[in-house]
Amino acid sequence: MVQLKRRLTREAAYKALHGSAQRHAREIAADQPGSKEKLFAPKLLPAYKAACGRKRDFIRETEEAERCLVRLAEALHVIMNDKEFLSLLMSEGFATIPNCLVQRLHDDAPLETATAKHAGMLPAGSSAGGQPVSGICPDVLAFLQDCFVKVKIFGLLRHVLPARQMEIARLMVGMERVTFTYTKILVAFTPRPLLAEGFDPTTIANVSEDQLGAMTPELGRLSSEFLSAVERRGSVSLKLLAAGRYLDRLMDNSKVVRYLAHNFPDQFEEFHSLSTPTPIR
Repeated sequence: MVQLKRRLTREAAYKALHGSAQRHAREIAADQPGSKEKLFAPKLLPAYKAACGRKRDFIRETEEAERCLVRLAEALHVIMNDKEFLSLLMSEGFATIPNCLVQRLHDDAPLETATAKHAGMLPAGSSAGGQPVSGICPDVLAFLQDCFVKVKIFGLLRHVLPARQMEIARLMVGMERVTFTYTKILVAFTPRPLLAEGFDPTTIANVSEDQLGAMTPELGRLSSEFLSAVERRGSVSLKLLAAGRYLDRLMDNSKVVRYLAHNFPDQFEEFHSLSTPTPIR
């Protein structure tokens, strides 16, 4: 007699997986001391500088893409009141302008204002709540559930408060550096108010109080700007892609090019310099 395999309902399967995940979370977070090995200057300083450099590159690329959108919108704004040019766009099939440019044509807010607005936003998870699982914020466990996380990383995260745990998790994923060394740097250079009671960062990093005082604010500022850029990056990339394709089509049209070169030479030069923008990674 053939024995039929029992099939779980979708709800039952979800409950089983959820319960397994909770048990796993408790196991990986419990009684993990992290590492007793300190990060010494020959390894710590290059890793710190590399992390800061990657953040600066990411921020710069995001802001450059935003500036490209602003420049393109400003150049279009000058010529959009020209009735002959609008008629030319209609006749050549360019009447439909990407929404991202239409919005910017009606948005007079400078780039710095928009960037400052994002920078001032509280990062997602900054108010991380819930009952900690062996010292680890549940939101952090959920956020990292699809990542390969070494067990000892959770031991390090227990040395900082839940809000900082979530920030570190977002930084690791955003930087694509879910590593023990990077976690140790972020924990070591955590502002004092966000450290767990009784934890001394010099126990995991061979740095002086003066070095901590100088390096912690720099890393904190860069981290805040980086997370803000991460939040904007996807939207900016899509907008730049749409705007770039529209601009390329304009610059491939001989009638449009001749009209712009003859009547709006400054805007034509701007379009030419912005044509085929390099997509951000």
